[in-house]
Amino acid sequence: MFRSLSSLVLAVPVLVGCAAQPAATEPQRAYSDAEVKAFALKILSASNMDSDLYARYRRALTEPHHERNDDTGS
Repeated sequence: MFRSLSSLVLAVPVLVGCAAQPAATEPQRAYSDAEVKAFALKILSASNMDSDLYARYRRALTEPHHERNDDTGS
C-alpha cells in the first residue's frame, strides 16, 4: 500500500511537469529566407557527399530563383 501510494505521489508531479507548456522566454518567430539558406549551406558544408552532388546542391542553394505564378487561368 505504502509503495503504490509513494509511486503515485512521485508520478503525478512528473506527469504534470511533462504536460505543462514551457515558458516562452522570447517570442517565437518564423525564420527568414536568408537564415534558412545560411543554415542549409552550413549543413551542406558539413556533409560528406560526392563533390559533384555537393556542387549541384550548393548551386541550387546559391543561385537566385524566380517565383513562378501558376495562376494563368487555364
